[in-house]
Amino acid sequence: MAPWRGLEGSDRLEAWRANVGAPVALDLAPARQWAPRRLAVLSWNLWIGRGRLDEVVARVRDATDAPLVVLLQEAYRMDDSVPARAAGRAARRAAGGFTPRPHPRTDIVETAHALRLNLRYVPSMRNGVGPSDRGNAILSDLPLDDAAAFELPLVLQRRVPVAATVRLPGGPLQVVTAHLDPRGPPGAAWLGVAGRAKQTAHLLERVGEDLAVLGADLNLGRGRRERSWRLLHEDGGFTMGVPARPLVWRHTFHALPRLVLDYLLVRDRAGRIAHARVERLDEHPRDRGPTVFGSDHHPLLASIELRDQDGTRR
Repeated sequence: MAPWRGLEGSDRLEAWRANVGAPVALDLAPARQWAPRRLAVLSWNLWIGRGRLDEVVARVRDATDAPLVVLLQEAYRMDDSVPARAAGRAARRAAGGFTPRPHPRTDIVETAHALRLNLRYVPSMRNGVGPSDRGNAILSDLPLDDAAAFELPLVLQRRVPVAATVRLPGGPLQVVTAHLDPRGPPGAAWLGVAGRAKQTAHLLERVGEDLAVLGADLNLGRGRRERSWRLLHEDGGFTMGVPARPLVWRHTFHALPRLVLDYLLVRDRAGRIAHARVERLDEHPRDRGPTVFGSDHHPLLASIELRDQDGTRR
């Protein structure tokens, strides 16, 4: 895996890079002959490892036997590669400036071993002063090829999407997980919208396949009126399912203010998808409780059905 491929560094980012540990690439899924015409893709912000990912994966497994790809934001990791002490006041403060409260947190590497899934994890930032970091991750039953990470333009915090390729009948599928900044830097909060648009444009430059799935916390505080959404939808060709469907839920961020911040988007320029449906997963049927499976974000699940190589739907 090439952690910082395709983007030259910036002096302002050096402290951010020095404060996190090494990327992780693990191939743990049992060898199995897959010829998938169906695929399940889960996207979720784990709230710095508080989300009960094992429980959500079990729920998906109960509903389908299709191979699974999991696109995660705010995955938590603690190991010896993370520097014991934080360096640089600015990066420490921007990364949260706090010692995380004692909530149960699950290490993404431990989760990959427990679930026997392939893992590609790249940290974005440190969790305050403690020796842990968080970032984006991809887990899957399927082999993850051509994995790469790339830094987005710096707005508030260091952001590092992760991309990989899974091989499906008829050609490759690119899967990407990303997390955009919620606002601009202190004293320039108005730069949040413009910063997200700049980050989105850079993200689209790295998503090159005609068939792609993007799972992301886009932090669109102004919803689909933001330029980031127009870039993804109009220029990038990403939609909420195939055929495209209107948004039916009023929030994905479960805390206040309740906003739609999370998206699971599909791009199918080659016409290889017969059907793709995205749904929001709720822990309780009436969407009650302070969290959703332990997180402050709802998981999103895409059920994708591919056409045969001759273009027919099986």
